[in-house]
Amino acid sequence: MAYYENKKVHYGGDLILYQRNLSVAVQNAKSHRPANWYMKLRINGHKKPIDRSTRITNYEDAYEYAKAEFLRLQQAQKLGHSLDAYTFEQHWDDWFKRQKELSKWKKEREYWHQKYATRYFKAYFRDKDGKSLLLNNITPTVAADYWAWRMNYWVSGPGAKLAEYNPKRRDAKTKSTHNARAQPADKTLQMEQSALNQIFYDAFERGRMQQLFTMKAPKRSASVGKRPGFDAAEYKALTTYLRSYRDCTGVFKSDSLNEWHKLQRVQMYYFVLFLANSGLRVGEAREMRWHDITFDVEIETEDGTEQIAEVRVSKETKKDEVRYVQTQPAANRHLKEWRTRTPFSEDTDYVWLGQIEKEAEASKPFTDLNRGFQQFLQKVPYQKREDGLLYDRDGQKRTLYSLRHTYATFRLELGDVSVYDLSLNMGCKVAQIERHYSHVMTKTRRKQITKSTPRKRKKVETATIDTTVNAMAQKALARYERGEIDKDVLDKILDIALSD
Repeated sequence: MAYYENKKVHYGGDLILYQRNLSVAVQNAKSHRPANWYMKLRINGHKKPIDRSTRITNYEDAYEYAKAEFLRLQQAQKLGHSLDAYTFEQHWDDWFKRQKELSKWKKEREYWHQKYATRYFKAYFRDKDGKSLLLNNITPTVAADYWAWRMNYWVSGPGAKLAEYNPKRRDAKTKSTHNARAQPADKTLQMEQSALNQIFYDAFERGRMQQLFTMKAPKRSASVGKRPGFDAAEYKALTTYLRSYRDCTGVFKSDSLNEWHKLQRVQMYYFVLFLANSGLRVGEAREMRWHDITFDVEIETEDGTEQIAEVRVSKETKKDEVRYVQTQPAANRHLKEWRTRTPFSEDTDYVWLGQIEKEAEASKPFTDLNRGFQQFLQKVPYQKREDGLLYDRDGQKRTLYSLRHTYATFRLELGDVSVYDLSLNMGCKVAQIERHYSHVMTKTRRKQITKSTPRKRKKVETATIDTTVNAMAQKALARYERGEIDKDVLDKILDIALSD
């Protein structure tokens, strides 16, 4: 029995439509779905025919699709575009390889792209048979539906099914880590949006995709309000219990810690206090080396002189530019103390440590300190809160980045720095300061906001008035001076009094 059936020839054999005999192609199947039409296209200048499924079972519709594809590929050949049918997975692999070779990605960035492509991108852009979708079969509608699938991944999608299937992973959120959130943050979705748009634009630019569209991630919350930080009372509790954490006393007492874990606690103590007194981003602090710090820089204050530290922020950070950060005096002291306690204090060593390998000759930057910080916050006893200091009063979860917001809030509340100077020191725009810290600026300008211009009273010529004439005039003048009556009322009273 023939493998090909219902062969239809068009354009002198340049376009052929046919169906496959499924009883031959899939002999062991007990039943078969309706057969799709396939197209075989011969394009001038292309070595071999292009043989693809139209994914359509109706002949008339399949013919219209094949004819449009034939004309499109002819035009693409003239323009020098690729005629090979790339799947999403094939293109991503090629794109990723080229990006690694051409860009200056760090290992962490490479890992992010690999992880998200494997877990989300490649898993979504597949057909029902599990095969990667052809790029030209990814329509704007298919791409837009990614966001609903992604936001339900750990709730009712593949992630939830995985946890249900494996009892040992039922309380876990991911396949390999506990750090993923059931509902992705807006920032996470924006990063995925940026990556997908780069991938699709590259495919379009190389002629592998015939239509270009832009993916736009949904925002779960439209407002950009107050960011989670620590108020004065919370910060006092934070620093108090940080000392207990560092010294392994009180609620943080532990007799089972090894020397490395004890050093980690000491580092966390100094790291948290440094961030709160410098305003650096966590990624910027991660790249610090001892030679980036200038200690004991003297500054003039109203009470005399103080010593601060100046930190050179490396170009290998978020903003891709060098800047110099002026810390608070406390940061100068904490950095000097930490240098006496860290095993790596040479100028070229990283200030903040990652995992120390045996007999290591140089320090390595940390990978993630945020999880340990959040575990610490959760155990801090504060106002009988179930999760300690982990959440602010609006229910927002605090992270190490909250210390940057705490720094900005305290500087603005003291009113000793302009918004412009603060934005320069923090490496952000003035508009960001105004947007995220408007609640603080309103408080600090309370006097100016509520100040009113006093109404000027016209001076009354009283020299000619004999206030002893009667008591009425005397009382009227007294009330006018206290601001209880205005000039018109006073004039009327005096007219009455003096006419008697």
